[in-house]
Amino acid sequence: MSHGKRFPYEKVARLDSPERKAMQPAAPLVELLASFEPTTILDVGVGTGYFALPIAEALPGARVLGLDVEPQMLEVLTERAAAAPHGHRVEPLEAPEDRIPLPDASVDMVLMVNLYHELADRVAYLEETRRVLEPGGHLVICDWDPDSTREAGPPADHRVSPSIACDELDAAGLVQVQRHHLYEPFYTLVAASR
Repeated sequence: MSHGKRFPYEKVARLDSPERKAMQPAAPLVELLASFEPTTILDVGVGTGYFALPIAEALPGARVLGLDVEPQMLEVLTERAAAAPHGHRVEPLEAPEDRIPLPDASVDMVLMVNLYHELADRVAYLEETRRVLEPGGHLVICDWDPDSTREAGPPADHRVSPSIACDELDAAGLVQVQRHHLYEPFYTLVAASR
């Protein structure tokens, strides 16, 4: 899911660090997802399950799929899931960088957190995302805002502005984009599949 910008496994501890928990606590995003009442959620770039595990706890009726290109991340996810009360409901899924190994229209929610700027061909991956979304399903993107003055995250030239992301969502056939302000220095976009 990257082109030289993939988050390095060597920095895995940052994904669950106290700094991240202070800057990007799971609860606001989980609450936003829950408001759509999804039944099958795909967390793309799941990493260690930072969001997938709280989603599984908050939405006990939903199926949670955790997709990553990095097998070592999925090993950490599996270990963390085994220790979590609702972790058995998070299904790890390894995938290549350019394809989601799921049937058409098989999920009603896709989540991408801190991943969008890493995608090599963002529009092509959005089209792949739209393929697996049911009609009326939602894609939630939460990513680093290049306009933020906060010194954290990837370099500014790796970030994608919300306006560019909106144009790319439109190009991929995703509509009704909403913007939410859940965290600083991140933007959150919600788009629907036709």
